[in-house]
Amino acid sequence: MDAASFILLLVASFLSAIMGTMVGMAMVIMVPFMVFFGIPIHTAVATGRFSMVGIGIGNIRTFSRREKIEARYIMPISIAGIIGTLVGTSFLKHLSENALENIIGIFIIAISILVLFEEKLRPNEFKRRITFRNHAISVLAGLFIGSYIGIVGGGAATIMIFVLVLVYGLSFHQAVANQKAAILPISIIATLVFIYQGLIDYRIGVPLFLVNMLGGYVGAILILKFKPAWLKIILVPISILLALKLIFL
Repeated sequence: MDAASFILLLVASFLSAIMGTMVGMAMVIMVPFMVFFGIPIHTAVATGRFSMVGIGIGNIRTFSRREKIEARYIMPISIAGIIGTLVGTSFLKHLSENALENIIGIFIIAISILVLFEEKLRPNEFKRRITFRNHAISVLAGLFIGSYIGIVGGGAATIMIFVLVLVYGLSFHQAVANQKAAILPISIIATLVFIYQGLIDYRIGVPLFLVNMLGGYVGAILILKFKPAWLKIILVPISILLALKLIFL
């Protein structure tokens, strides 16, 4: 990869980290972008997941200071997600490049459409007493999300935000904050598996990690002040075009 392409990738990573914090689409943007610059799809997924840990660290620092993270919401889905991601990552190396590109492309299009219309799809915020049933549903969702992160990754944050709103009745901002804390340990475990499998390109991954940490910090500040609607209008069409390239080109 030449210097100009690498700089462009870093800029895209920084912007996607901000967007990922606000609406949960960082990997949706980054994986196709990395493939576009000639990075093999398996390496793109693994290196992208490694860099996502940087976003989580940048997010947690801001959200934890504002006391918006509560363990009772994140523990069930996070523990189940760790189990799920161990399953998902074990299957990644067994998928062919073409199959993986098609799977990721289809999921990116689905997640992009979900993000574009999430305000209309999201139910009115409500409060209710937390029961065993709520936690059980959260665990099942965590198993799916963890497996999804291990294979595809892009859009998992968006799915988890919906789960936290639907299952626990959190507000959107509460769900975003708690989702960051829940996904961080899942991303760390997935990264450790990818390290063991030798799929991460550290020459790209380490700079992306640092850029994403800064982008995650900036995004966490912005989401507490602004609505992310304008980001969705700009970046959702881009992510769909990148997904179509993965599938058909």
